[in-house]
Amino acid sequence: MKHDARVARAGWPEQLSDEEALLRLQAILLSACEGNQDLANGRAYRSLRSPLIRRADLADAVPKYIRAHKDLGSFWVYIRAHSSEWKARRQHVLESLEALFDRVRSSRKLPVESAGWTGRRTAAQQAQIVLSLVPDALIGVEYLIAEHERSLHNGGPADPEQVAALQALRLLHAALGELIGLAEAGRPLRKQLARIRDLKGQVFSWASSPYGLALAELPLTGLATVLGCGVGALINVITKDVGASATLGAASSATFAAAALQRRERTAPER
Repeated sequence: MKHDARVARAGWPEQLSDEEALLRLQAILLSACEGNQDLANGRAYRSLRSPLIRRADLADAVPKYIRAHKDLGSFWVYIRAHSSEWKARRQHVLESLEALFDRVRSSRKLPVESAGWTGRRTAAQQAQIVLSLVPDALIGVEYLIAEHERSLHNGGPADPEQVAALQALRLLHAALGELIGLAEAGRPLRKQLARIRDLKGQVFSWASSPYGLALAELPLTGLATVLGCGVGALINVITKDVGASATLGAASSATFAAAALQRRERTAPER
């Protein structure tokens, strides 16, 4: 198999090419249309879905159900509701993946090149970045919310500041979800991006404490530290060109955050 820099950047398992990865994903989904949810297929689906939804050049062609369903169990609920006939389910999957196959086979120039992230973005580029990166930011915020909730239910009295911080995290999560909806609908994003940048400032701040970074009053230890920094970096990239420029370079921010979230997925128990 021939490998090049583009294959390496894709992040596919086993250094698959774009087309090989999509063919494998298609085969897994077609099998799942008939109720096949074995563990090997489930692991393969997650390993292919994760790099796919991060690809800015493919973001607008990824079917919504792949973004929405993190595992085959969730996909099975969706596809079974779509049709009671397995042939109709398979046809739906085949048709929904046509745009992705057309994109990778066309060898067109990437809609958003990494070198272009340091300049002003067009509306289309911004929407693609949102669709590519916001799902990872949502996963990180969900984890931080769970950490907050665990500490609030430890039997002691609730700290008002921590309660307020939990509410700020929930508002950030809701705002990120709304941003995806706006991007998918092709609506203007600038106002919502500015709101998210403001909310991020309420959740993350630099402090004079020994920890340095204050994360919404959440003690920064272990994985929470890595994920907190990763989420902050992702939001910097997503909202770049809105107000102050990102404090970290776009490429390094995205790489750091993706690594943090991948670590979380490897260590977190299956839900």
